[in-house]
Amino acid sequence: MRLIESVHNVKFKTLSDGEMFSVLVGRHESVGASEHHTVAIVKLPIGGKSEEHFHKEREESYFIIFGKGEVFIDGKSSKIKSGTLIHTKPNERHRFNNTGESELSYLVITAPRWVPDDSHSK
Repeated sequence: MRLIESVHNVKFKTLSDGEMFSVLVGRHESVGASEHHTVAIVKLPIGGKSEEHFHKEREESYFIIFGKGEVFIDGKSSKIKSGTLIHTKPNERHRFNNTGESELSYLVITAPRWVPDDSHSK
């Protein structure tokens, strides 16, 4: 069992564009060694953007915890805010923009579990 009492105690990795993420449940023993899904948390700074990408074999669901912005799925834009749930299917290109005046935070649930080889930008 892995218990995380607060996402405020989670260690984040920062990507070059300021996007921060942490795998909360994943394929490695240190994060639960899940066989079927991955759960991560992402933070985008004010004005931040995630990289457009897609997965050939994975579905993802995103739950907006805090902030507001836009999601782009296959080039179509939708406004998002705290409480919004987004679902992407395999091969759907997607990315996020933080258009708000505070950090944008969201949970990502991936099934089957995420592996780096199934994240594609081209």
